[in-house]
Amino acid sequence: MQNELIGAFKQKGVVQDSVHGFIPINEAEYWLLQTAFLRRLHNIKQLGMAFLVFPSARHSRLEHSLGVMHIASYMSSKVIAELRHNPTLCSELLEYCDEKHMNVVVQVARLTGLLHDVGHLAYSHMSESAIEYMAKYDEREGASSLYQELARLSRGTLKVHEAYGLAFIEAIKKLAESSHDMQQLKPYLDVVEGLLNPMGPSSTGSTKELGLKSESLSLIHDMISNEIADADRLDYLQRDAQATGIVYGNIDLDRLIEGLKVSITDNGHVILSLDIKSLQTLEDIFDARYKMYRSVYFHHKIMAISKSVSRFIREIPRAKLTLPMYSDDFRDAISPSSLAKAILDDAYYFDDPELDIIARLAAGGSDELSKRWALSLMERRDLLPVSLVKRSEELVMLAINKLREHGVEPMPAALSQMLNFIGNKVSDLQEGLRKELKEPDIVVDHFEGTIVNTETLRSSSVKMFNWDESSYLRALFDQSSIPVVLLYAYSDNIKDHITLRSKAAELREVARRQIAGVLEEGFRYLRT
Repeated sequence: MQNELIGAFKQKGVVQDSVHGFIPINEAEYWLLQTAFLRRLHNIKQLGMAFLVFPSARHSRLEHSLGVMHIASYMSSKVIAELRHNPTLCSELLEYCDEKHMNVVVQVARLTGLLHDVGHLAYSHMSESAIEYMAKYDEREGASSLYQELARLSRGTLKVHEAYGLAFIEAIKKLAESSHDMQQLKPYLDVVEGLLNPMGPSSTGSTKELGLKSESLSLIHDMISNEIADADRLDYLQRDAQATGIVYGNIDLDRLIEGLKVSITDNGHVILSLDIKSLQTLEDIFDARYKMYRSVYFHHKIMAISKSVSRFIREIPRAKLTLPMYSDDFRDAISPSSLAKAILDDAYYFDDPELDIIARLAAGGSDELSKRWALSLMERRDLLPVSLVKRSEELVMLAINKLREHGVEPMPAALSQMLNFIGNKVSDLQEGLRKELKEPDIVVDHFEGTIVNTETLRSSSVKMFNWDESSYLRALFDQSSIPVVLLYAYSDNIKDHITLRSKAAELREVARRQIAGVLEEGFRYLRT
């Protein structure tokens, strides 16, 4: 692989990484790594509480962020190598085609990779649904201001860690402005802020100041985040596989980046593309993606733990726990602006250790509901939601059998519709279970996710190759487009939940019959 460029600042040192080996860092990146905003990522696990299922999965968001920076650096270095031999292409991206401005591209790509996850909260994605719930549905005092701030920062999308990330980058910019040595970093942070806009990359006043054209922003954005082979995904697939002990993340990164090209479309847009020689590596990437989502990210026990994290965080404001580090209003304390100020002041960070402390306080408190969910995150695994189906494939097989029973070929589109119907009928399943088991307090919850959104994938701005070149990839896309649906049952009362868990086998058998009825209803609905 070509030498890695390190951007517009002098090299400061190297970091030894378990996945990529030596990662060089420059003076600006070193300065960022010393800020409280990056330091806190040491204490936020990449996979949340997945270590309760995969004990070695304790790697942090900081490790991943450094890995994404490293891969983005290699990608942008390959792009620069292309620009050096193509003045026409270079002029589409840069105001001036010289080494200084080419290094700007590399620097922006590196910083975007380093900061793309800076807004993650305690236990990463596991806490996001609770924050979103409090903002959208909690009618108690203080919730509306949280909603307004999230909506403003995320441009109405309510993407939680993206919104917090933008608030944190604003605070980092102020730190850079006040630093005698890092004032020249501010325009780079301005551009990164525009690149991390949840609505898509946008130009800022600093874009032109750094000599970048708008096409370069789209190109850098695609290096970090696209639906096919971006720096973010290329790092976490390898890193998470290594940390969990799963053997699916072996990707020939050198071969992939060697096949990276830059081209201009008929309508004048500059895009990333991959040559046909990268086909086998792409197959490996999508194979790893499919298996990692099935085996790790959508593991039924991990999703049950995620439900518990979310429920516990939602109960914190109501329980009115005495939290010495936080203000009286928990919602206000963890709003993006309040948390950014707290991190600047080294007051609190809302990272994994702090949420653990809050859970310990709740577990020893008098509020029964927050205590119940806090205990489920600690020693009381018996208080986790009960999986009604242990593997999503069980629901897929039920849907396949139902379609075949009616003489319909179980194609991915039909299966997707049937499984989506189950997700829409959770309340009916809940009522059916309550009635048949004579347990009026059973709560049924569900998780629904898709490994690959085929429509988004095909419309991605990264033009890989002719899709017809690989029947293996097409088969993977078809399978990955089928939703993963998981169903859970629980009670908010500790004693009732323990009783419910003791009936797990009966519960699953009843649920299976109820699901069969829902699928029959779903088939009739889809026919009309």
